[in-house]
Amino acid sequence: MLLVSCLAYGAEVEESSDKVEVVALKNNLLYDAAATPNLQLEIRLSPKWSMELGAGFNPFPLKDTSFPKWRHVSAWIAPRYWFCHVFNRGFFSFNAAYAHYNVAGNAYPISWMYKETKDNRYQGDAVMAGISFGWHFAISPHFGIELEGGADAGYSWYDQFECKHCGLKRNSGGSWFVLPKVGVNVSIPLGGDELSFAKRCDCEQLEEPAEVIEQPAEDTVVVEPEEPMEPFLKATRLYPPRMMPERRIAFVPYFEPKVDQMQKLRSRLLRSEDEYEPYDSSMALSADPRNVFIYFEVNVTKMDRSFIQNDMLMDSIMHILGSVQEDSTIRISHIRIVGYASFDGRKAYNERLAGSRAQTIKEYMQSVYPLPDDVFEVCNGGESWAELRYGLSQVEFEGRDEVLQIIDTEPDADQREILIKKLHGGATYRYMRDELKHILRNLGCITIYCENVE
Repeated sequence: MLLVSCLAYGAEVEESSDKVEVVALKNNLLYDAAATPNLQLEIRLSPKWSMELGAGFNPFPLKDTSFPKWRHVSAWIAPRYWFCHVFNRGFFSFNAAYAHYNVAGNAYPISWMYKETKDNRYQGDAVMAGISFGWHFAISPHFGIELEGGADAGYSWYDQFECKHCGLKRNSGGSWFVLPKVGVNVSIPLGGDELSFAKRCDCEQLEEPAEVIEQPAEDTVVVEPEEPMEPFLKATRLYPPRMMPERRIAFVPYFEPKVDQMQKLRSRLLRSEDEYEPYDSSMALSADPRNVFIYFEVNVTKMDRSFIQNDMLMDSIMHILGSVQEDSTIRISHIRIVGYASFDGRKAYNERLAGSRAQTIKEYMQSVYPLPDDVFEVCNGGESWAELRYGLSQVEFEGRDEVLQIIDTEPDADQREILIKKLHGGATYRYMRDELKHILRNLGCITIYCENVE
C-alpha cells in the first residue's frame, strides 16, 4: 500500500500579532496517480509543530467481479516538527496509520512490491507507523508544493483467496511489512497574508528586540519623564490646548521635556524651506546626523509607541509641531516622511511595507493635529540599500567589503540579497543580522520644512 500526504486543516493556538496560516488543505498527486482520491487536514499547534490528519479511498473496481483489485481505505495521523516554522521549508513527520484493503492481480502499485498479489487476492487490515522527511516550497501566499519521503513499518492480518473474482478462501494469516511513504503534495495554506508568506519564503527574517534600548546611540534624543499629572493636564501641557483633540486626552503620555534636549531635537527636526531637495532612494538620510528616525518592528507597519522609545520621541515631535503652529512668525510648508524596509525578503513586498510605514506616520500625526493632506510629502524609500551601504561603511567586520561590492555592482535587489546571504556560507549575513541590527533596522524619517511669514 502506498502511503501519502493528503489534506490539512489548522487552528492557530499561539498568540501572535501577525496573521498566520492556520490551516493547509493538501492533495497528494502521487496517490491520485494510483487512482486513490485523497485529502489531508493539518493543524498548526505552535510555531514549529503541526498535526496532520489524512485519508485516502480507492473504490475501484466498482464491480466486485472485476479483476484486478486495488480497493482500500486508509487514514492516518502525523505530528510534524518544522525546522523553521510551520508551512515553511523542512520538517520531520511521525506517522501512524490504519488501512482496510482488498487487493489482487496486477494492481498498481502494490503488485510491484508484493508479487504474490498477482496470483492471489488478499483482504484484511493493517496498522503501521514510521517517519518521513519533507520540504515545503512556498509559491504564493495561498499555494505551495510539498515533497515528502520516508518509510512505514507495520503488521497486517488478512484472508487469502483464489485469484478469481471473489475466489475461494485458502487460508488466513498475518505478517510484518515495510512500505514507502512518498508524496508530491499540492498545498493551499489558509488564514495567512503577504506578511506570513514573506516569512514562509525566508526563515531567516531579521528579528528585533521589542524592548527599549537602555543605551541609546550618541545622537539619540532622550526625554526623561517627570512626576505624572492628571490626564487632562498631561494632554494640555504637552500640546497647545486649541489643537488638542479630546479623543486623545485619555491616553497621551506626559513628560516634562528638558529644554536643551527639546532645542536639540527642534534644530534637527525643523529645516528652512531653502534646504529642501526632492527625495530619491539613492539618498542615505542617515548620513545627515540631523535627521530624525522612528523605528518599526520587523514586518510590521503599525507604529508601536512602546518600541525603542518611539513614545518619547513622537510626543516630543508632536510638542514641537504644536509650538510651530502657535508661532505666528513661521509657517509649515510641508512635512516629508520617508518609510523604509530592510532588504530581507522579496523586493515587491518590502516596497509595500515601506510605503505603508510612511503612511502610518502621516496618519498618526494627523490624528493629533488636523493637518491637511497637501502638507505631507509621503515617500516610499523601499528597501533601504542606500542606508545599509552608508551604515556598513562606518563599521568593520569580515566580509564587509564584499557586501559593499555586491551592493555597488549587482543591479537586481533580490539577487543582491541572495548573494549577500551566500557569502562565507552565510556567516557574514548571520553576523549582520545578529550584531548590526541598528543598521538593518526598519525606519521612518520625519523632516518638517518651514518658511518665514512676512
